[in-house]
Amino acid sequence: MGTSGASSSDNRLRDEDMHEGTSDVGGGWSFVPVALLRHAGFPVALLDRFADVSAAEEADLLLTRADAARHLAQEVKAALREARVGSQGDISSGVGMLRAFGDQDLARLRADLAPSALEIVERYQDAALGLDRMWIQFERDMTEGLARARHNVQELFRDPALKQVLLLSNDARFPEFADWIDRGSGGSPGRARRMTDLLAMYLQRVTTKNETHSHFGPLGVARVSPGTSGISWAAGPLRRTAFLTHWAGEQLAETFSRRPEAFEEVRPRRRPLAFAEGSRLALYAFESVTGMPDGWRFVPVATATLDDDQLWLWQRCDGECTVARLRRAWHLREDEGDAPLRGFDDVLNELIEKDWLVGRWEIPIGCPYPLRVLTEHLQSPDVPRTADGARDLATAAWFEAMLQEFATAPMANRAALLTSMKEHFHQVTGAAANRAGGRHYADRSILYEEAHGPVRDLRIGQGIADLISRELTIVYDLALLAPRLRVRRELEVLGRWVERRFGAEVDVPLEHFYNGFYADRPELARECEDIDREITAVDREITALLLDGYEEGTDEAVVDRERLEEFLARFPSSPPALCNPDVMIASENAGALARGDLLAVVGDCHGLRELLTHSSFAPLIQTEAPELLDEVYSRYQDMLDSDELLLDLARAHPDKTGAQLVYPCPDLEVYGLSAKTRDQVLQPQQLYVTVRGGRAQLRAQGTEMRLKLLAPLAGGPSIRQDPLSPFAFPRHFGGIGLGAADHDRLPRIRCGRVVLQRARRRIPAQAFRGWSPGVHRGNGDAAEFAAGRMLRRAFDLPEQGFVKIPGEPKPVYVDWESPLLVRQIFRLVRKTDLPVDFSEMLPSREQLWLEIGGQRFTSELRCAVFSRRVG
Repeated sequence: MGTSGASSSDNRLRDEDMHEGTSDVGGGWSFVPVALLRHAGFPVALLDRFADVSAAEEADLLLTRADAARHLAQEVKAALREARVGSQGDISSGVGMLRAFGDQDLARLRADLAPSALEIVERYQDAALGLDRMWIQFERDMTEGLARARHNVQELFRDPALKQVLLLSNDARFPEFADWIDRGSGGSPGRARRMTDLLAMYLQRVTTKNETHSHFGPLGVARVSPGTSGISWAAGPLRRTAFLTHWAGEQLAETFSRRPEAFEEVRPRRRPLAFAEGSRLALYAFESVTGMPDGWRFVPVATATLDDDQLWLWQRCDGECTVARLRRAWHLREDEGDAPLRGFDDVLNELIEKDWLVGRWEIPIGCPYPLRVLTEHLQSPDVPRTADGARDLATAAWFEAMLQEFATAPMANRAALLTSMKEHFHQVTGAAANRAGGRHYADRSILYEEAHGPVRDLRIGQGIADLISRELTIVYDLALLAPRLRVRRELEVLGRWVERRFGAEVDVPLEHFYNGFYADRPELARECEDIDREITAVDREITALLLDGYEEGTDEAVVDRERLEEFLARFPSSPPALCNPDVMIASENAGALARGDLLAVVGDCHGLRELLTHSSFAPLIQTEAPELLDEVYSRYQDMLDSDELLLDLARAHPDKTGAQLVYPCPDLEVYGLSAKTRDQVLQPQQLYVTVRGGRAQLRAQGTEMRLKLLAPLAGGPSIRQDPLSPFAFPRHFGGIGLGAADHDRLPRIRCGRVVLQRARRRIPAQAFRGWSPGVHRGNGDAAEFAAGRMLRRAFDLPEQGFVKIPGEPKPVYVDWESPLLVRQIFRLVRKTDLPVDFSEMLPSREQLWLEIGGQRFTSELRCAVFSRRVG
């Protein structure tokens, strides 16, 4: 059991204790007294067996000898120039590459040079030949060392727990992985390199990243406990929960609802982004032309003019009327003098095939339990009992039981259980049980898994709560400074543009608003560029303030908090904002943490939809802390004006199942089905934009309130991605937002116990090129490891850290003493010509306070903080 401060035997906290931990101070930020502990799934010490200190020392000695030879080479060139012997390139050309002289050239020099010059040549020759011999030995040692490291990787992944990483992250290739690991180093040397490279990348991720999938890192739920100090917890067993992925649930739903008896109970609904004016219909989508956030466009993917029968049916498909009810109403049209010209099924199928309607059972967006939804459909009293229906109900029950068995099964049995589920899924649906191969963050398989970890009943003492709610407020204000400024400025830009194009006090339907915006986008982009320049200027001012007084060559810049708060006070703390900081605490151990001997580092400070309630692990947190949703929702309400209505989004994530708790407010359907009743769902066609009192506003038919979105429809922080973004809360993704584009080198920046910026070096991609002396090739593992040691020395980098490589979604851990890990960095950097960022590892290996079973783990607390409404 890991403890600090008070005993962790009392696992239940009093309600008054919970609210005592809530902070309303420190810049107006309120801290939700429930947090998530994210920690790596495996101890960081696993990486120690890949460090090769002797290889690093050998490489450093080699580079020292190369420096000496390079100095002698300069003397040789000077001597040859002075003697006018071989100075035109016929002899001296190889000296710059530290090549030894050939026998003929050396004989000529011995004949033509004076003794003093010849003495320099002889010393250089000895140095070059010695360097050559040393390099040959270094290459041999590197080959042997990497062979040992690859064997160690293979042996490590014989551990059943590590095999689960492979099973749950890439189950389609798991048999190949398992067979290769269990058989030993089979196959060609090239295959062995590819396999061990992939395994090494998994290993660095599961030991140094704080993620919350059960195969990467289990979660712990933390609650504020004012009567304790530090962070305390009780030990408990790992408890896994397996979920069917959203896409797999949708496949089953489509299969089941295709049966004629089930189809009659389908409730067709109009596509949310289908807009109608009279009989004209236009279906839109948000598409990315670049794959990057700035590339979003709102584009029509289909347009049509509906005939009378199509229009009649389309208008009545509201997501409430079943096919059976619609069919009955269709046949009554003749009695009402509006006889249809075509058959009901023909028209309905046509609208579904053209994608104007969704005509099947659906899994609501954010629902973590698709099988329960399908069971409710199948057990509906309106669905006739048939053999097919009974079989479908048995199928849903079988998958539910198999998910539970998979979660609790011994590790040795889990691969076979998953294979059985995948085979049955394919038999039932006809669809492949894996998808999106090669996309790292896609839900590739039909299931995913989360786990409550060994850290249970986690308590955050008052000192840590104060750290998060008081000391760290400067981080939140800095992170949200630019996003708040952008929202204020872009709301003004939007208001002026709406008045110019449509006029003031005019209700502009959303379709017209979007189409007008994207038609005028180039003009509006120029106004946004002015805002970009203002934000860049603010960033330069922040950087100058943070580095004021910093002495070059020292390890850190220390910032006076009062000066920083004076700077932040110059800017309005509006609009209200929220963020989810990932707080890492650097402390020697739990005891030191309880004494307050610590540094706090915020890795990411995401300003998106609140992430504790909008993530795949949200249901697990809510189970442990039922008060979470109420705590979060009340803080959202506190940020609203009296005439504002909060709207959540029903919007699918293309790559990952996104569970979300059901907020007690309406949903806006964007893509996918809301879990709420139809009277609690708004459609984009109901929305309009208007300018009232000089301010752009988002409103909807049927309500007199202004709308406040939890997130824009398309995502992105600027109107360039989605012109509705100013009607959501300020958006931020990443760290504190310090660009410091003019600084290739930043020291650690600290304000009291808060680290605002880890030490960072921006390094040209060209620096990650292999090096070797003389005639030896400049690529390969030995050349790249030597170049890594050279790079570390040239840029004064610590031995361990993280490299952020353009195109890679996550920073990659590197230990410059580990040839296997250095190889991965060089391999990845070869894919880009853009600079890469190296940042120090903070907390360092010695500052990882979380110990489980005597081993240290990287960890962070994901928290939720909300600002107050101002004015």
